[in-house]
Amino acid sequence: MAPDPQSSSGLAADVRVLLRDTRVRLGLTVGPSVIWLALLLLAPLTFVVTVSFLQVNDAYQVVWQHASLANYQALFAGDGPFWTTSFFRSLVLSYKIAATTTIVCLALAFPMAYLLATHSGRVFKIVIFLVLLPFFTMYLVRAYSWYLMFGPHGVINATLLNLGITDSPLALFGYGQGAVVVGLVHAYFPYMLLSLYASLDGVDFTLVEAARDLGAGKIGALKDVVIPLTLPGIISGALFVFVPSLGAFVTPRFLAQGKIQMIGQLIEERINTLYAIDYGSAASMFIVLTIVVLFLLAFRYVSIEDLGGI
Repeated sequence: MAPDPQSSSGLAADVRVLLRDTRVRLGLTVGPSVIWLALLLLAPLTFVVTVSFLQVNDAYQVVWQHASLANYQALFAGDGPFWTTSFFRSLVLSYKIAATTTIVCLALAFPMAYLLATHSGRVFKIVIFLVLLPFFTMYLVRAYSWYLMFGPHGVINATLLNLGITDSPLALFGYGQGAVVVGLVHAYFPYMLLSLYASLDGVDFTLVEAARDLGAGKIGALKDVVIPLTLPGIISGALFVFVPSLGAFVTPRFLAQGKIQMIGQLIEERINTLYAIDYGSAASMFIVLTIVVLFLLAFRYVSIEDLGGI
């Protein structure tokens, strides 16, 4: 049976009238994103926050009554002061490694981003290709590749021994904090580079030339002209590096080899071995609060549009 042309035209007219409503258009455009965020971000976060105040019984079930601060107290419980507990030491170590990773990424990425912003064509394409090339492989494979490079019998020490440069494996290329920082820098360097390039690409470099003509040196022009104009890119790049580095557990698992324990490792270990999701949720809150504080501080100096490179 053929459709009625009049009913079809009437339906189309009703749809056009409905789409004239601003609230309907807003709901159709923003609604899917809001639902996506609610299901994949807000709902899990709400669950973690709730469980951090509850307990898990012997049957590995969450007891939904008697909320308390017991999990938070357990994080700092021990025979000595709170700063000697495994949680506090892991948290401080994670801050240290994440900060070091961010600083190293910034120091390495800024000159390269400046070069990319002032040069175009083949140089830009080659550098971007080399930076993004590792992302064609799995993160786990990249972490394992650094595991093979480091260690007393790793590729680096073996090469030095075979060349006769050293008589014994160097501790510098052993597993530990240094190896973890190298692995994290390799993993998150592109985020810093692309954030800095997005800011530097919008800089009017005639301002730098004007500053030089007025007597400013290279360092002065960089400090007084370039850095203030690229501050949004610096802040966004720092966030993109610091936040995932703070909660990393795959890279330190391979490259620390038990010598150090970051907060992500501690949480993952407690949940996998003891199913202590109450302990893990409470510990995770310190990472969440750190992220919230960092974003609040960032928004004091730049807008969300600047962070997004708009």
